[in-house]
Amino acid sequence: MTQFNDISSNKDGLLQSCEVMSFGDEGYGRIANDANLLAQFTNRINRGMDRFAFLAMTADGRWQWDDSNYTDLAIGQTNIVATQRNYTFSLEHLEIEKVLIQNSSSGLWAEILPIDEKSPDSRAYFENNAGRSGTPSMYDKRGDTLWLDFTPNYSQTNGIKVYFKRGPSYFTVADTTKKPGFASIFHNYPALYASAHYAIERSMPQAKSLFELLQEQEKAVKEYYSKRNLDERPQLKPFYQNNK
Repeated sequence: MTQFNDISSNKDGLLQSCEVMSFGDEGYGRIANDANLLAQFTNRINRGMDRFAFLAMTADGRWQWDDSNYTDLAIGQTNIVATQRNYTFSLEHLEIEKVLIQNSSSGLWAEILPIDEKSPDSRAYFENNAGRSGTPSMYDKRGDTLWLDFTPNYSQTNGIKVYFKRGPSYFTVADTTKKPGFASIFHNYPALYASAHYAIERSMPQAKSLFELLQEQEKAVKEYYSKRNLDERPQLKPFYQNNK
């Protein structure tokens, strides 16, 4: 399992991989001991983390990928405030999966449905209900804000719950033992991404080979994350054929 920066004799770090791929066997220390290159490659590695997250998330919509470095779940909550119709959420939420509202009287949670206010039918629905109050049943997402169809007529502590997908946990220049928060067989991907793009931008001799390796790795990532979890049973569906 590859850590971010390993200056020990093992040299098993993402930065050390970048040093070898970018500067050869004599490159150890070129990045880790240079403040400018350290900052630059930390940023490049983080862009590689972004790319990996994109590949993992889009390989199969059923895969609930999340960086294992996070200590909390990808669930956000905020208070329902009476007469407040819109609620802002963090920009770390890349994709909202579902929104739940807590009922004021029963305390039970109910999922509310997404609706696109830009479509003609949805726009009319939101406009017609702009002055109505009650328990919301639908929401529209505008940028970093949720707009509810009905204005809540009650307040509830942590009464809105949002399940979301988020980006990776980034490295900083001060990190040492922190590891990428995904399958260990792909831990070197961010270093390969950083080194390949560094070489391409500078027309270095190894640019072509590194880019080809990167493409192979990305193909493997998509194949790995597209597979159904072992705890999910395959289902047989009937096939209907009209022979008329």
